[in-house]
Amino acid sequence: MVSAPSLLSFSKITNFIDSAHAWFAKVSAHQQQSTPRVIAPGDSISVLGNVVRVAFIQSPKSMVVLKDDVLEVHGIQSKFGQTLSKYLKDLAFQKFSHYSHEYAAVLGVKINQIVIKDMKTRFGSCSSFRNLNYCWRVVLAPEPVLAYLCAHEVSHLREMNHSKKFWAHVEHLCPDYKNLQKWLKQHSKELFVPF
Repeated sequence: MVSAPSLLSFSKITNFIDSAHAWFAKVSAHQQQSTPRVIAPGDSISVLGNVVRVAFIQSPKSMVVLKDDVLEVHGIQSKFGQTLSKYLKDLAFQKFSHYSHEYAAVLGVKINQIVIKDMKTRFGSCSSFRNLNYCWRVVLAPEPVLAYLCAHEVSHLREMNHSKKFWAHVEHLCPDYKNLQKWLKQHSKELFVPF
């Protein structure tokens, strides 16, 4: 139903309705493009660079099991996304901890704490308190990219800047860092899929 001022001609009213339909279609199409689809059973995702199909298995116990190229998410349907993201965050913490401590030993530096976050503007950071913060979504990238990020942040424990000395430490820990850094820049948007 459309209401309009009584002095408006029928042709002006229909022109307005036609333009409103075009505007609505344009806005609707933009929203569909800019609203990413949530990961669902049957979809494929990358875990440490390996493409796996995600499957849901109804179960009273929540857990995730990787079998060959299938990531089985067990639990209740309403908690599917939560169970999957918890698994990925736990896996991210294991991997970031492993590489960070390995690289810290090489550089002879100490880590105070490793924290996994859902950062929106960066993939890692190092604080003056020797805390390393990582975005868990990097676990979706190939593992060498995750390892590069650890080399980058651990190197900040020696040099809290991006000087030549800093990059020398990064290269010592991760000789192929330039290609891995490039991969992370080129594919960063792909890591922010909703769960």
